[in-house]
Amino acid sequence: MSFRSTFGLLILLLIACNGHRQNGASPTVNKTKASDSLIVGSKIIADEIAGSAFRKRAIGYFVIIDNDTSDFTCIFYESKVGGNIGIDLNIPYMTAAMSYRQRMEELSKILPKAAIDFDFDSLTSISFGRLILSGDLAIEVTKQYRQKFGTVNKVADYKSVELFLKESKLGTDLNEIFKPYSISVDNVSLEKLFFTTKEALFWASKIETDSTNVPDKILDCMLVVRLKKE
Repeated sequence: MSFRSTFGLLILLLIACNGHRQNGASPTVNKTKASDSLIVGSKIIADEIAGSAFRKRAIGYFVIIDNDTSDFTCIFYESKVGGNIGIDLNIPYMTAAMSYRQRMEELSKILPKAAIDFDFDSLTSISFGRLILSGDLAIEVTKQYRQKFGTVNKVADYKSVELFLKESKLGTDLNEIFKPYSISVDNVSLEKLFFTTKEALFWASKIETDSTNVPDKILDCMLVVRLKKE
């Protein structure tokens, strides 16, 4: 066999072997995989949320599905004093791209990764911001509020509402999400409690509830939920 024929045969063999490796190779992903198509990514947070002077560190977590990055970035932070861990859901105004259900589903995927980076024994709070930013949650909580306190558009005293919120869908949903980590709702702190319009709800959030079933007045407030280790 001539040198040219031998050289050509070697080239063909190399091409065939290379093609076989490419077809059979499994890609290496340098991120936390929650499933075959879902990855939890993270990034260091500097000043995206207030209070950087009091934080030791902060990390934002987000879900990537089939190379599509979610609009939801959940921020975990550790305080300089006491080392308490907090969660800021970081729900934006005016860009309601995700429903409450979708956000909670992604939070449940994020938690296992965050539990590696942070000591959940020190997890003490989760900040929701305004209730109406959570869309369908605000609708259901309003309906539950009406059942307990009546239909008058007048808010009850703050202490009564805080106790109610702990037992409402807000509390039961969080208890379910954090159950694998033996964490539950301790109490709810609220500010600026009032009724707003359903138009404000539609402006602030993405909802899955049929719009005809949305009350004309929606309970709203600033929410921080305190958590405890069981």
